[in-house]
Amino acid sequence: MSEGNPTITPSMTGIQQAKRKVKNCALRFFDMSGFASLIGRIYGGRGVILMFHEFTREPKALLGQGCRASDFEAALRTIVSQGRDIVTLSEALIRLKDPQSQPFAVLTFDDGYRSNLELALPIMEKFHAPATIFVPTEMMTRSINAWWLGVRQMFIDNDRVSFDPMGVTFEVTDVASKTAALMQVVAWVWDDFRRVEQLGSVFASTNVSLPDIVDELAITEEEMINIDQNPLIEIGAHTTTHRALSYLTDDEVMSDIGDNKAYLEEKLQRQVKHFAYPYGAPSISGTREALIAKKLGFETAMTTEAGCLFPDHLMDPFLLPRQDGENTEEGNAQVACGANGVFRAIASKFGSPIVNARPFS
Repeated sequence: MSEGNPTITPSMTGIQQAKRKVKNCALRFFDMSGFASLIGRIYGGRGVILMFHEFTREPKALLGQGCRASDFEAALRTIVSQGRDIVTLSEALIRLKDPQSQPFAVLTFDDGYRSNLELALPIMEKFHAPATIFVPTEMMTRSINAWWLGVRQMFIDNDRVSFDPMGVTFEVTDVASKTAALMQVVAWVWDDFRRVEQLGSVFASTNVSLPDIVDELAITEEEMINIDQNPLIEIGAHTTTHRALSYLTDDEVMSDIGDNKAYLEEKLQRQVKHFAYPYGAPSISGTREALIAKKLGFETAMTTEAGCLFPDHLMDPFLLPRQDGENTEEGNAQVACGANGVFRAIASKFGSPIVNARPFS
């Protein structure tokens, strides 16, 4: 570790705190007032794809990350109360073709965390709700550079971290400061994903072992194969390495996605129809990645761009919008608003409700 770094005790700024409070108050207002349902008449489309990652009983244990299991159950109850069916991705495509079909929601879980099975699946069984789990190859082989998990574990385990790539030393002695430090480092990486390569030395100096973390948190290859036989679970593709695809060459993107598809199909002994881009926007440079997903034979490919599904998406369903369902303070309102297209309405300044619906070739 370097000794010359300035020491900081990170905290959420007043502006960050205010923005979070305003957002959560707005979500609660839109949900409880019925305003979200009014917006949904235009922006809700025929259905919505919801995105989750990890599940937890207590988000503080994950430094504010993941979806609280009780919130997930409340969200499914809300979805059903809205008159929506919870369906598979393939069924969603069928329903988009039928103007008389019931509105729907699709559940998707990224990365292949064990909590999907231990915490989410029992809740799914209560509602007979299917889900797709998008799995990177290297998550199964334990060779993935799961830097986001390493950074989190680094701050969970250590009260003082000399973070040379940023030229600072973090003094983090409580959950609030650890969470703020995690947010700061993640934002630094998202500014330039090439910075991921600088994290190895920091992990080594703080005794963070990525293979051990992944082994603890992710399902095994055997569990993946077995759970794919469950009528409520379908395994989907999520690249080989979980890198930001827009930083890769055409050939690298083709192999990173294609090799993952081939790996999964060999292990599962069936066609893998659905794909999700890691990170969302940093994996998408125009329509290049969508054209590659189409060429590889997928039926759909998911982004993380907020919005609902419309029949127009059937033209080329390889940049489908997908609504983030995770909010550790207002999880149920987050899902209710997302399912009604509230986030798309705000992002578009109440413009077009349809996201990425156009032919690519």
